[in-house]
Amino acid sequence: MREPRQITATQTMMMITNSMVGVAILALPRIAVELVNSGAILVTFIGLLLVFCSMVIIAKLGVRFPNESLIQSSKTIIGRPLAYLFGFFIFLFFILIVGFITREFAFILSSFLFPDTPMTVLVGAMLIVVAITTRNDITTISYIQFLYFPFIAIPILFLVLLSIPEIDMRLIRPFIGNQTNVFDFMKGSIMIAALPFAHIGMFVLTVLIPHTKNTKHAIRGSILGICISSLLLILIVFAVLGVFGINETKNPIWPVYVLTRMIQLPFELLERLDILFLIIWILSAFTTILSGYLIVIYNGSQLFQLRSHRVLSYIMLPIVFMVALYPKNVIQLYDFIRTIGLYGLFITMLYPILLLLVALIRKKKGSTANETM
Repeated sequence: MREPRQITATQTMMMITNSMVGVAILALPRIAVELVNSGAILVTFIGLLLVFCSMVIIAKLGVRFPNESLIQSSKTIIGRPLAYLFGFFIFLFFILIVGFITREFAFILSSFLFPDTPMTVLVGAMLIVVAITTRNDITTISYIQFLYFPFIAIPILFLVLLSIPEIDMRLIRPFIGNQTNVFDFMKGSIMIAALPFAHIGMFVLTVLIPHTKNTKHAIRGSILGICISSLLLILIVFAVLGVFGINETKNPIWPVYVLTRMIQLPFELLERLDILFLIIWILSAFTTILSGYLIVIYNGSQLFQLRSHRVLSYIMLPIVFMVALYPKNVIQLYDFIRTIGLYGLFITMLYPILLLLVALIRKKKGSTANETM
């Protein structure tokens, strides 16, 4: 049975924000700086602008088919064979993405908090918690994301504010980078848009739209969600680059964590701010992995025509677990993430555009499509 349409614009906004501000936040400044050095802030903005445009396309598609999932609407638009083929690619892609970001989470946790804990334990513990959580209905999961939002957004803003006295604007200039060209920014922005948090942030909207109170809520929530998450991510890149400069940002794998170690609270209220930040980051990583895992089991349930996404909650756990343990080291892991993410753009960006264009040409709509957009 279809769950009642209860998700509000605020819940949509918070779920998208939580999904995008997750595991990748620790490494994002380094990735951006490696692409265009001091142009990291600008390339991050352009990359997130691409994500915004893609999310608008998905929202427009949801307006035309407000009561249907992406796989259901694609059957109407391009026919069952192609819909199932692309649906399988979506299913497989997000299995890989969720597995890799779970492994990234475990690598970071092992490096800073639990160096003696086996990787299998860290990966398994997160996936078990996520699988249990996804046994709830979509509305309940959105409430969970709603509760976690202030514990993710506020500390990031607080970290940026504490970093301001240490920021040297000379380290950020020139904003367009040194010895860079348009091609560098095009390539860099695509690389930013191909990161796992962007894929999950975009595609979680396909899960939420059929369960929102109306399509206006989904549109409003998605726009606010991408704007808030983009602001937080850009501020983090700005703070790290402004404090460390190009060379020092490139050296550590996770420069945001280094930033938390050098920032102190006023009046020395807390000696180790980095420990507090890691605890908050674990919540942020959980919400991103939760959204990604929900995309996997929701699309899987639609693909295999199951009665509910709950059927796959535990079934998919060992599969994602094996994917997570496949990379041998953190360098290979990031190579996999970069390669799979780039190919994934065909699924998360180009495929929705194709569906929308074909739907417009063939004048296909859902039963209660909203004409307001």
